[in-house]
Amino acid sequence: MITGFHHLSAITKDADRNMQFYTQVLGLRLVKNTVNQENLKDPHLFYGDYQGNPGTVLTFFEIPKVGNRHDEDSYFHTVYLNIPKGSLPFWKGHLSLNQISFNEGSESELLFADPDGMDIGLIEVDDIIAAENATRHTAIPRDRQIIGIHGIHYTVRALEQTLAFFTQVLGMRSEDNVVYPQNSREDVNWLAQSTSTESSRLGKGAIDHIAYSVPDASDFEALLANAKEKSILIEKVIDRGYFSSIYLREPSGLRIEVATEKPGFTLDETLEHLGESFALPDFLEPKREEIEENIRKRV
Repeated sequence: MITGFHHLSAITKDADRNMQFYTQVLGLRLVKNTVNQENLKDPHLFYGDYQGNPGTVLTFFEIPKVGNRHDEDSYFHTVYLNIPKGSLPFWKGHLSLNQISFNEGSESELLFADPDGMDIGLIEVDDIIAAENATRHTAIPRDRQIIGIHGIHYTVRALEQTLAFFTQVLGMRSEDNVVYPQNSREDVNWLAQSTSTESSRLGKGAIDHIAYSVPDASDFEALLANAKEKSILIEKVIDRGYFSSIYLREPSGLRIEVATEKPGFTLDETLEHLGESFALPDFLEPKREEIEENIRKRV
């Protein structure tokens, strides 16, 4: 059973600028500095809470020569992040101090964009980040820190079929074009019908895929079997080292990942030193010299 979000993966044109924004402005922790396993020349950066818990993680592939994205028929947009109730005034001041322009979406929302133009919303919730999950490198106090992913907006060309994918394949529930995990009203997915007939194109600031979390191998295998039974396009089933993943294409063409919660990012680094090394899972260690040389050539 899907329990909620695992992570999202997006595209950045500049890893250094991306890292400065997510670690210094938003106060997230770099929990893994690794390589895009689909292209061993591209860095892959993971940010999250102190422990890198599923549901808090935003990841970015650096592609320096990437062009502009085109949001047309089907695309992901606007990731909302949870912040504690009453912390909106702090974030207005903090964003202003860092020269980040923003709009107020409602009494409890702030809307702005990252350096690549990915839309982000901060939304107040009745929660506060646990002490063990609070990041320590930042001056942002714990009672103001980002807690995790709240929700994602989808625009899709085949709304009814995509809703059926969420309910019949992923086992989630929908209410008025809003999709949730079965046992929660958190981890919100808002779906809207596209009005464009043009094809979307990935580019800087685009979200490549959304990943949802399953707690263990039995849920992973059950979902894979269900996808096969429903004749869903399965792009890949793979062990990423830090988690196992199924990559699916939903009916509107968007890439959806389902990932296990374990073993997590402490697989090759201790909790205290997450993100401090250039990390590779065991199956990529034999290629370390080649990968590191490719990364150096990009600098």
